[in-house]
Amino acid sequence: MNILLVGAGLSGAVIGRELAGDGHQVIIVESRDHIAGNCHTERDADTGVMVHVYGPHIFHTDDEQVWGYVNRHANFLPFKNRVKTTSKGTVFSLPINLHTIN
Repeated sequence: MNILLVGAGLSGAVIGRELAGDGHQVIIVESRDHIAGNCHTERDADTGVMVHVYGPHIFHTDDEQVWGYVNRHANFLPFKNRVKTTSKGTVFSLPINLHTIN
């Protein structure tokens, strides 16, 4: 079966990959000049730093099946988001919890 998908963002890319894997002929069209939708990143030419073009995004999951799936298509590294703030020279974890209050 021939399938046309509009949009090469996260959903379109995953659906297209799965349909193609099931033997369908898939064409994905995208209006932007890149894939990945709002998750698109690009390397800054001057610094080499990866820039989140459409704003910050962090992928996290504790689902082993999802982790296995995404690592079939790209190399993901474990990451823990730890948000901190400072007030009057003291560092606090956010969101505020009982440890912070104590």
